[in-house]
Amino acid sequence: MFNKGIDNELIELTRRIDVLESKLDLIIDKIDTNLAPNTQKMCKHIVFIENVYENVKAPLGFLCNKIRSLIGFDSIYCLESNKHLKRNEEEFELEE
Repeated sequence: MFNKGIDNELIELTRRIDVLESKLDLIIDKIDTNLAPNTQKMCKHIVFIENVYENVKAPLGFLCNKIRSLIGFDSIYCLESNKHLKRNEEEFELEE
């Protein structure tokens, strides 16, 4: 009788392990078929946006600085570090 209880528990544990393995296989399949390709698409999109930004960065900075000088701000907008550079006669120092 004692062995029968252990046998039933082993059968139940084996069944539960099989269910968990099938669920895990389903998760792995979804990751392989959906997540990996979408991640690659997002990576390509990020590279595209970075390339566009590299091409637009200098003209945008020039335009921002011209507008700032027309308005009367005495600093240069730096697109690289998102900090303003204080104008001194010939040097530029970072404003903190």
